Amino acid sequence: MAGENRMEYEHTERRREARYPIEATVIVHKSGGATIRATAVDVSSGGMLLHVEQPSDFSVDEVVTVELELPDDPGKPFAAWGVGRVVRTDGCRCGVELRAGVFDPWNAPLPDA
Repeated sequence: MAGENRMEYEHTERRREARYPIEATVIVHKSGGATIRATAVDVSSGGMLLHVEQPSDFSVDEVVTVELELPDDPGKPFAAWGVGRVVRTDGCRCGVELRAGVFDPWNAPLPDA
């Protein structure tokens, strides 16, 4: 019968790290000096998916610096930055692979040396 030997496609996940949904303000600094305000849609240990209000001119493999603000406590916001590269663009969304960064609370006391 027709269709009995039909193969079904099963999507397999290619990501190495788990992704976590988030809604946080992100400032993206492009290598050419432009700054773009975005919202983080999800984040993992290796990168993040960003949403911008209007389609932007991010280029795949473009080096960017991102600043992420997480409102942990209104008096002491958690901030982070990272250097990465754009790995994909799709209209108002942009995937950034993070290569290096700092993730520390602002104004945190330094440990005793």
